[in-house]
Amino acid sequence: MRRERKASIGAPAEKDLQAWLRARDAGPAPERLRMRVALVAEETRPRRIWALLRPISAVAGAAAAAILILFAATLRGPAGPLAGRPSPTTGPTPTASENMLPLMPVGPWPRTGAVLAVPLDGPLLAALVALPFLAALLLMAYLARRSFADARRSAAQKGAGGGLWAIRYPRAWILRLAGAMLAATLIVVGCDLLQFSQSSPLQYGSFESGDPTFGLGWRSSAGGSDEMYMAFIPGGQLRATLDLSNQGELPLTVTSFDMQRFRVEQPAAAFISSVELRLPPGATMGGSYDVGYYSEAFHPFELPPQGDTSLVVILHLKECPSVEPGPAPGPDAGSNRNYLPATSYVTIGELPLRYSMLGIERETEVRLNAAISLVFGSNAVTC
Repeated sequence: MRRERKASIGAPAEKDLQAWLRARDAGPAPERLRMRVALVAEETRPRRIWALLRPISAVAGAAAAAILILFAATLRGPAGPLAGRPSPTTGPTPTASENMLPLMPVGPWPRTGAVLAVPLDGPLLAALVALPFLAALLLMAYLARRSFADARRSAAQKGAGGGLWAIRYPRAWILRLAGAMLAATLIVVGCDLLQFSQSSPLQYGSFESGDPTFGLGWRSSAGGSDEMYMAFIPGGQLRATLDLSNQGELPLTVTSFDMQRFRVEQPAAAFISSVELRLPPGATMGGSYDVGYYSEAFHPFELPPQGDTSLVVILHLKECPSVEPGPAPGPDAGSNRNYLPATSYVTIGELPLRYSMLGIERETEVRLNAAISLVFGSNAVTC
């Protein structure tokens, strides 16, 4: 026997069913059942666009989760020691120094291994900041749409004793309250991300010193920032000690020095082959130490909130055969605060660094308190 094919349920069938429900006498049915039947009878068929939004949003959510997992799996490894190698414990400096300050090391580096550093600076960070606000706006629009729909049904059923409290069950009220709280939370998160994107907690600390072997003197410019002058030695090395400070309320991890940006942004970069950063064996909370104390190659290191540490910047200079070496330092070069070079010089005013905070890696330029100036032996400078 051939089985009869079932009739398809489309818009005409739904309209006939709703018309039949409206015309049918509910009899002694409970009030709650009457309200449910009336709700089905008055409901219109959802638009096709709303039906497509559910699978689209599900696919978009799954894609976003996959991208976040992929970013979370990308760890920026250390540039110096291996991630699993513990930092050496602090101890006395290898050589005696007359420049030691009463500030002593406070202990080994906290967490110096691989760190989560998702590069979201620039347009990606701006999109991340806008995402919570957009989600909160869509959620509030959805809640408002549902509230207007409930108000219309309440007004239509008011004569039958159905008000807003009658057509909404406790579960619906709880869901709407949770939605409103979620929207408020998203707005707070968006404001925090906006403040995070506009701040740069990694800054210059409170100390900076040049290489006394090649130091020529200092000078205060009209703008208020100083310049310290060091003689350019082709193929040589110049050292500068400085403090880095975390001015924020959250810990951050300094991940790397951006040599590419340094070459583009700093005038003296054309005469420098590479920049090396060396760290002490533990967090120092600032201060000046003998150069031999900075025994560790650069690796990602953490700075606590309102904490700082010192490091050594070593500038490896190019050979530049056509450039004459800078003048020899005078006997009072260290105390010469009004030095003015008689020949050409180039400066380094900022150090481009990357740091990670809350798993987001950002770029910043740490402005030096005194620009490092390389003084040449003549005005003819080509390299």
